[in-house]
Amino acid sequence: MITIKAGWVICSWDQVIRDGVILIEDGKIIDILTQKEYEDPKWKMSPSGRKSEEGEILEKGDSIVFPGFVNAHMHQYGVLSHGIPQSGKVTDFRSFLTDYWWPAVENRVGRKETLITARATMAEMIRSGITAFCDTLEAPCTEEDTLLRQGELIEKTGMRAVVSLESSQRISDENGWRCLEMNRRAAEFFKKRKGPVRGAICTHTTFTCSENFIRRAAEMAAETGCLLQYHLSESRYEPDLLKRQTGDVPVRLYERAGALGSHVIASQCVKVTREEMELLKETGTKTVHMPVSNCEVGGGIAPVPDMLEMGIHTALGTDGYVNDFFTVMKEAFLIHKAARESTDPMPARLVFRMATEYGAEAVGLEHAGRIENGADADLIIYENAHPTPVNEENIYDQIVVYGSSAHVTDVMAAGRWLMRDRQLVTLDEEACMDEMRKCAEAFWQGAGVKGGAR
Repeated sequence: MITIKAGWVICSWDQVIRDGVILIEDGKIIDILTQKEYEDPKWKMSPSGRKSEEGEILEKGDSIVFPGFVNAHMHQYGVLSHGIPQSGKVTDFRSFLTDYWWPAVENRVGRKETLITARATMAEMIRSGITAFCDTLEAPCTEEDTLLRQGELIEKTGMRAVVSLESSQRISDENGWRCLEMNRRAAEFFKKRKGPVRGAICTHTTFTCSENFIRRAAEMAAETGCLLQYHLSESRYEPDLLKRQTGDVPVRLYERAGALGSHVIASQCVKVTREEMELLKETGTKTVHMPVSNCEVGGGIAPVPDMLEMGIHTALGTDGYVNDFFTVMKEAFLIHKAARESTDPMPARLVFRMATEYGAEAVGLEHAGRIENGADADLIIYENAHPTPVNEENIYDQIVVYGSSAHVTDVMAAGRWLMRDRQLVTLDEEACMDEMRKCAEAFWQGAGVKGGAR
């Protein structure tokens, strides 16, 4: 048994315990107490009380303990592009893809790059308190076993993850079907292993996939019993193109293809209409908000406050662009206030809920995202080093608005330590980053980049 005693326990977006104690056994939270209850002689004589004295006891002073963050949309390979000079002139979303991202990055990623970037980004994510993530590998030319090797590597670290390979017909129909089959094999492989990693079926967009292709992907997800995920209207490009071609909107196409539902993650959702949001709500389709990367590609600002008000449970993701979840939360808190010229949208406790509970819900983690009896022990221990007092009224603001990954001291997933006293446990961070830098240097040279300049 592991007992954690801390100044604050944030159980969820609507429950905070001052001077709390968390008991963990076999990867599960078995009790949550106040320190007064913990010291009660009657409780000390209970079965849990006696066992707690025999196990490990962590005295964490005035630290804050809260649920592990869930990064609901991630591209681990994306770190390869951090700082890479762009090839071609990028002026809008379409040119970002055709003149830069597809030829210089995606088409050149293979198994080697996938595994090296997986190690490096897991180190980044653990440092900012991420315990689970949903990855989309965009590497249509990669080796057949890449997803399997990536998932096995993730399993060794103890992080929870969903792995998938983005499938589309932009290179060829044959390549698209090949990628779908690679997704299916990975989903079946990890389902049998019953470990912390699962597979998903993944497509790209309505402008790189036909309706029939999307329909078959949805059928494959249903047959395999796994998640289906895709990018939805990341900019005006997709809905404008589909409207010109068919007079329709993307979500209607997904509805016809059977690609909406509670097992579906629609990421981005920057340019969705009210009608489309109603369909997402009616079908229970999950959505993920990437406020930082949406700025980078010039896609716009997603109508997330509207989706949340409608009851669409929207999670947060890094998109592989900036993998620090404190940065993502802060941006989600701020950007909608600026866009709407109001301080009302996106209060801190709601952003916290998106980062934890809604993220767990999106990726299918039934017992994560909250600290409660019976939940998986996915936890962050956070040093209370704020220059102003923390109290029950401001604790969510202190984490979401003023928080920093520098104050994350310990991270646990399913009762397994991923970081202790600021040291990664399951990864050699220095070796990971050294390997990452060498990989990026070689990758950049292959793209025509030398010495950091084109």
